[in-house]
Amino acid sequence: MDHSTSASPFTYMALVAGSSIPFYVLGALGPDATEFLPVQLPASSLMFVCPAAVALWLVRRERGAEGVRALLSRVFDLQRVQQKRWLLASAGVMPAVMLLSYMVQRGLGQPLPEFSLSLPGIAGSFVVFFISAAGEELGLTCYATEPLQQSYSVVSAALIVGTFWALWHIIPNVQAHRSAGWIFWQCVSTVALRVLMVWLFNRAGQSLFAAIVFHAMINVSTFAFPKAGSHYDPQVTGLILTGAALLVTLGWGETLKGSRKESGTIV
Repeated sequence: MDHSTSASPFTYMALVAGSSIPFYVLGALGPDATEFLPVQLPASSLMFVCPAAVALWLVRRERGAEGVRALLSRVFDLQRVQQKRWLLASAGVMPAVMLLSYMVQRGLGQPLPEFSLSLPGIAGSFVVFFISAAGEELGLTCYATEPLQQSYSVVSAALIVGTFWALWHIIPNVQAHRSAGWIFWQCVSTVALRVLMVWLFNRAGQSLFAAIVFHAMINVSTFAFPKAGSHYDPQVTGLILTGAALLVTLGWGETLKGSRKESGTIV
């Protein structure tokens, strides 16, 4: 994609924020999304459609139907992944983080029920969360992150998109009746998650599929936590994720410098 003729990533993110306002209003005035979703979320969580919708609209204006088809084809771009272990990492990082979070919370004396996992339930939730993750990452990864990596370092691109991602979720978290402390640590977790996601995205040959799998597993792992995520502690998880993001930044620095040879290409 020629980003000289496309909207800037910052304009894109502003459009995503603006298009999310009706969903924020729905979350304030309407029923909880629990009436039509299998997890406890406010209705404003349906804003997951906005990043893809805005990206597809912009690409349609810029490149027509061919550009739209090219962008949608990225959802299953497994051919980009040269080393399949990065797909396993995309699927496995978050379950490992949440298991460590559970062990830390138990070590801190927090009362936690035992894990009760249902494989059919996990498979079903993965399908749901894969769809919602695709709705976000078609835009946040392809339209925002890829061009930002051309203009800034990979870490800077991850922090910019991660900060937007965290702020974008604040209103739904408020509508879910989360405390200020919970929301703060969830924002910390969200930014760290974006750093890890961008790292995995680049290691997997800039495969959008890998980014979507990682995003889907964030939600699957959170809601697999005891009592559908009700015992999830974003402070514990946020500190673990921040440590992991710092290790990635320091230990894998060669993958986190700006890359102009592949970044910024939707096709």
